[in-house]
Amino acid sequence: MADAPGEATPLARLHGMGGHLLLYPDRIRLLRHGPWFTAMNLMTHLEREMESTILLRNLVGVHMVRSLLLVQFLRLTYAGCPPPSGHYLRDAFAENAFLYSLADNRPLLAMQQRISTAAAEAQRGI
Repeated sequence: MADAPGEATPLARLHGMGGHLLLYPDRIRLLRHGPWFTAMNLMTHLEREMESTILLRNLVGVHMVRSLLLVQFLRLTYAGCPPPSGHYLRDAFAENAFLYSLADNRPLLAMQQRISTAAAEAQRGI
């Protein structure tokens, strides 16, 4: 995935079944696309944002939501974000969530740590 002209290069990027997660020094961009996201939208009639940008200075939590039978996902918490609904698919496809893989989520765990570190640095700079 090429960066847009004039846009800063991401500090880190992760491509998974839920699309792309791009970490910049000041923000996170979640780009949702691909066959998995489209299929889930069509099958479950979930209407979700295709792109979300979250400022790191507003981020208050980065949580891994785990399930024994379903895909794990990363939930980013900030003022005004959608509260957890208790419905797994709605929460996994919320504007503040990112799905990575059905099997190995070690890269997502590493990204969770990078986001937490970048958010702490951004908040110290306020």
